[in-house]
Amino acid sequence: MKIYRDRKPEGTYYRVAYHLGGKRHRLNFRDLQTAANEAEAKASQLSRGDVDAAQLSGRDRLVYGRALDAVKQFDQPLDAVAIEYSEARKLLDGVPLLDAVRFYAGHHRRGIKRKAVAAAVDEMIARKTAKGVSDVYLRDLRYRLGVFKEAFHCDVNAIAPDDVVTFFDKLKLSPRSHNNFLRTLRTFFGFAQRHGWLPKEADLLERVEKRSEKRVPVEIFTPSQLAALLKSTSPEVTPCVVLAAFAGLRSAEILRLDWTDIERHHGYIEVAAHKAKTATRRIVPVSDNLSRWLAIAPRNGVHIWPYSKDGFFKAMRRAADNAKLKWKHNALRHSFISYRLAEIQDVNRVALEAGTSPQMIFRHYRELATPEQARTWFAIAPQTASNVVPIRLRRIKG
Repeated sequence: MKIYRDRKPEGTYYRVAYHLGGKRHRLNFRDLQTAANEAEAKASQLSRGDVDAAQLSGRDRLVYGRALDAVKQFDQPLDAVAIEYSEARKLLDGVPLLDAVRFYAGHHRRGIKRKAVAAAVDEMIARKTAKGVSDVYLRDLRYRLGVFKEAFHCDVNAIAPDDVVTFFDKLKLSPRSHNNFLRTLRTFFGFAQRHGWLPKEADLLERVEKRSEKRVPVEIFTPSQLAALLKSTSPEVTPCVVLAAFAGLRSAEILRLDWTDIERHHGYIEVAAHKAKTATRRIVPVSDNLSRWLAIAPRNGVHIWPYSKDGFFKAMRRAADNAKLKWKHNALRHSFISYRLAEIQDVNRVALEAGTSPQMIFRHYRELATPEQARTWFAIAPQTASNVVPIRLRRIKG
């Protein structure tokens, strides 16, 4: 390896000359030290048989040298590393390789145990059942987490935030249902973290935002509308209507109610904790007119409504159609709360009977009915033992 000095009108040059593959190669430099460094590097490459590298020049040679240094610690040939990188990028379909590696490292680190989503869901529901949570809550968990585990046939720690976003996008939920699913999954992921199936710092819901729920105005029925509705109901549907209208029971509570819950305490309906939405037992007084309706109600089994949930709502809407009324969601319960509040003027007592909070009463139900309308509402009763409703209502202005 020789270095020649050339003097030209434009200045002095230093030329490194060597032979490779039967050809003479020359590299020109303005600085002697730079030329010497290059000559030394070329000599080193040729001495160890690195012929391809010796033929590189300029920036390519610099890149090659840095690449060798980067993979030297792994004791792998440079071409094998390049091939592995290329295959990984193809599989990731545009996702940066470093992002994928960081995700994998975060979800497969030491201490994180593998657990299939389905098994994790089943274990969580089993734990909640053993703790004695309400049937309502358990049914909600089984439904929402059942949908989730059907969508993810993998380990919990294999789920990525983007996967959860896609899951919610496919569901196409209303704001309220979206938020309910969000709350349930937050509980599930927290359960998985506590059991070591998911890293503590993992936030799989980081890209799923809570949606604002549009507040729907509370709608109630007038006494005359309720009378028309009761005239249009079948004997089997009537008990459900009057329990909502005169006791404020929720549809879900009526569907879980037995006749023994009505007959156990004279003058009161017992809504057991496992049958209540709030998982809190409550006692609801039976008004005189409700007592008369229940006395003539047919007993077709253990349950107040012995058929399916779907059949319950269809029967309610059919009765409204027959009465030429627009069905209003939860309007019978809303009506009870409104008229009961107008009747006794005691927010705390109404909240206790309806199984809600005084704040909810103040926010939604104040000034929706007058005391006179309330008296008419709670006077609606069957006149005979038949399921006919011969009710003469006074005309109430407003």
